[in-house]
Amino acid sequence: MATEDFFEGAEKLLEIWFGRQDGKVENGDLRKIPREKYEDLLKAACCEVISYTSNDEIDAYVLSESSMFVTKRRFILKTCGTTTPIECIKPLLLNVHEFTGFDEVEDVFYSRKNFERPELQKDTYRNFKLEIESLNIIFKGTGVARCLRSSKTDDSWYLYALHPVECFGKEKQNPDQTLEILMTNLDPHVMQIFTKEQSANANQATQDSGISELLPNMKIDDFLFDPCGYSMNGIAKEVRLYLN
Repeated sequence: MATEDFFEGAEKLLEIWFGRQDGKVENGDLRKIPREKYEDLLKAACCEVISYTSNDEIDAYVLSESSMFVTKRRFILKTCGTTTPIECIKPLLLNVHEFTGFDEVEDVFYSRKNFERPELQKDTYRNFKLEIESLNIIFKGTGVARCLRSSKTDDSWYLYALHPVECFGKEKQNPDQTLEILMTNLDPHVMQIFTKEQSANANQATQDSGISELLPNMKIDDFLFDPCGYSMNGIAKEVRLYLN
């Protein structure tokens, strides 16, 4: 396959949780970082903002290569292609220090599937060990790395986790769950929905693919690339808090 016809679909996922040494996390908020600062740091990751939506709990950005999510304490960046998300960490930490009120990193997670063509990635990203070394240098720690491999295919999933702050004795934080589904070798006929040839716009692709039915009562921010490709974020239209 020619290089100009290939796009690496496997996503790199970076997630960082922030806190305060005094435990008063209510006094910090990552959403205080100005949007232009986020746009600047994304340049280091070789991607840019296409669209934006939000509710009371989350700011969600559709990117030229996937998505970025910002909540009060958590920063999530998912990028595909030949992006370089680790390069945005240092400017992110500077912005966190300047604007948010947080003064420590509590958790770091970094994961990705194996690449179909790793030779096309930037140097650091061609080998997961190099990515681990880069993360450990930035956070001055030693993370735990794992690799899950399929016994039937050549697929692998790499995970790096680092807990630079010991949180024992602090107030227990809200529970968090993440479900990540990776799909490959999808039906080419079905995938035609996500082309400009078959869909007039992103909304049509969302409706015809059935994605709108998977996310009822959600605010959907979608984008259809030219000539093909599709990305979307879905967040709750409104957030309700129930107090007992």
